[in-house]
Amino acid sequence: MKIGLYGGTFNPPHNTHVNIARQAVAQLELDKLVVIPSGMPPHKFCAVDKQARYDMARLAFDGIAEVSDVELQREGKTYTSDTVKYFAEMYPQAQLYFLIGGDSLEHFGEWHCPEEILRYVTLAVAARGHQLTDAQAEDFRAKYGCGYTVVNVTPSDTGSTEIRLRYNFGLGVDDVPPAVDEYVRKHGLYTEYLPLATKLRKYLTDKRYSHTFYVVKRGLELANDDERDKVFTACLLHDCAKYLAPEAYAKYGFVRPDDMPNSVVHAFLGALVARQDFGITDEEILDAIEYHCTAKPKMSRLAKIVYVADKTEQTRPYPTAHLLQGTLDEMFVKCLVEANSYCYAHHQDEVYPLTLQALGYYAPEVLLTEV
Repeated sequence: MKIGLYGGTFNPPHNTHVNIARQAVAQLELDKLVVIPSGMPPHKFCAVDKQARYDMARLAFDGIAEVSDVELQREGKTYTSDTVKYFAEMYPQAQLYFLIGGDSLEHFGEWHCPEEILRYVTLAVAARGHQLTDAQAEDFRAKYGCGYTVVNVTPSDTGSTEIRLRYNFGLGVDDVPPAVDEYVRKHGLYTEYLPLATKLRKYLTDKRYSHTFYVVKRGLELANDDERDKVFTACLLHDCAKYLAPEAYAKYGFVRPDDMPNSVVHAFLGALVARQDFGITDEEILDAIEYHCTAKPKMSRLAKIVYVADKTEQTRPYPTAHLLQGTLDEMFVKCLVEANSYCYAHHQDEVYPLTLQALGYYAPEVLLTEV
């Protein structure tokens, strides 16, 4: 008997999850597939309670797999090693497969007791856009003394993070099963920031609102779990003053300095608008908004995340992959240097003095004339 185990947060379960499940059943010739929503995984942040994720999983995988609440019933952190042992004891004669994504394979060695997991199951890697190489397979076998099998699936660029964002931005969601979408809307899930986003939409063009969506997405990719709320809010409001007319400046007590170029006005004004119109009082968030264009010496980690996210969001019309390599500090410096290189080459008169101070502080070896 062949049984597949498919764990995940399923927050929410989406069409790619369902496709992986279908392909696993077909390609591995499974007699049964068990979907296992995770309880409190040690490496992921969950925005909705476990009962909602269990309910959504049952709706998404109806007719494809049974859904187990074994991890949801555990207290505290849950580990895959405990789960696979549980099913191995339940089905001692079965051949067990544990289904993971290609991205998870890259970090499998960081899981809790990976060798213990492989005592009970064969990994089945869903290669959704990840090109698995022979070298990877050889390295895995050399390290663990066993191989893995591959489930070929159609890649998708849309994951749970983007889907949660789309709900929070009030955008259409086409990437979840209809029953899951109905459940999400009925229960008001993934709407923590929807009131703020709905208000913001009145301040921006559709194009700028789309840019903001992808800045938030990139910011969350860079953030740690305990930073997500501030990162979301700062990225969401970073361009809130982008289209305010000069006659509105007085309302916010903003006086534009003579040497301030047009391209950075909205950042300094934006901190005032975020405070007055959106009720933001957190000084770290306001600071990140204020300096997301110019940067400054001694930037906070939050401000660096917003700066990098703004410069590297996926719809930017220039290559960004090289800017997203290394630590956050390294990304920030690369973005700062490259942004100033462009600005100096094309708009030398718009290089703001504060930006030169930031460049001198973070990259003193880079002379502006050589950037």
